[in-house]
Amino acid sequence: MIDELIAAYDRAWNAPDADTRIALLRSCLTEDAELVDPQAGRIRGREAISARIGGFADRFAGARVTITSEVDEHNGFARYSWTITDRDDQPILRGLDVIERADDQRLRRVIMFFGELST
Repeated sequence: MIDELIAAYDRAWNAPDADTRIALLRSCLTEDAELVDPQAGRIRGREAISARIGGFADRFAGARVTITSEVDEHNGFARYSWTITDRDDQPILRGLDVIERADDQRLRRVIMFFGELST
């Protein structure tokens, strides 16, 4: 089952506006959170992460991010799969996030991987 903080982070990627997005990120990310993105590198701080997500929404209008697996978690770390679909619900990209939690359980670091793991 997806926990509430990871679900809020996912909703931030699909938020219709910047105010909603930053409110969601405040609820689930620490102020000094870091997003490690395969294309953009290390993005530090909630405001910068919000801007990166806003750029995604601008580049891929109508696209949605959906968590597609259960959350696997232990010792303050978790992983889950996601899919980005276009406005016609066709897959654009699949990937995996690995998160690290802070002491207050909010997300301190999100490490993104593009593509599916090979078996």
